[in-house]
Amino acid sequence: MTHLVTAPTHKQSDKHRGLSTMLITAVLLGSPLLLSSCGFHLRGYDAPMAYSVGSTVLSINEDDIVSFRIKRPLKQRLNAVGINVVDDIGRQINSSNQLYTSTIKVSNVQLKRYELVGVLTEVRLVLSADVIYETLNNSDGASSAPMIVKNKVQVERTYQFDEASVSIEDKQGAQIQDWLYDNLSQRIADQYVALSLPRVAPEASAKQNPKPLVVAPKSDASTNAELVP
Repeated sequence: MTHLVTAPTHKQSDKHRGLSTMLITAVLLGSPLLLSSCGFHLRGYDAPMAYSVGSTVLSINEDDIVSFRIKRPLKQRLNAVGINVVDDIGRQINSSNQLYTSTIKVSNVQLKRYELVGVLTEVRLVLSADVIYETLNNSDGASSAPMIVKNKVQVERTYQFDEASVSIEDKQGAQIQDWLYDNLSQRIADQYVALSLPRVAPEASAKQNPKPLVVAPKSDASTNAELVP
């Protein structure tokens, strides 16, 4: 009797776990869609802030293997913050519909390796790129004239490598290269978001911190007059 009663209980718990997992997965998958459609709602702002441009084109030299490696992580970082990345065909469609398409040009991508030889070789990897952002000026909250911003982005990391070890493969170096490409992509995406979002002062700060009310004290004459029967 005991086994017959407890068996359905385990099945019900498994069903509840399965439903919970499905709900969590649906929320995680739906969050980028909500982000891209509704915009950002930052703390301290009364209304969500939308990007000045709806679509962005990545211009990267795909013939260069060093430059091509940044395309996939950069596209993922941009999509994660609600930026719609399109190709040249998407640009032509937007142009025919009279829609402005911004551009992120990544060029001169260089991965440099510096070594300080000793008992343990200290390796310093530096990944840099020249980035040009072409978007609309959204400083006052309304898209206006196009603007071009040029910047050099660089990330680096240092690690130690024992060349006297049995394994001659530098696995740590390969992992750090992936880390550098991810972090460089994150910095480029952060800079683009900073340029595309409106730079306006939060209205909520004035409501949360109102001006102090100053009450002037009553004069002695008025006080004495109130005390007289």
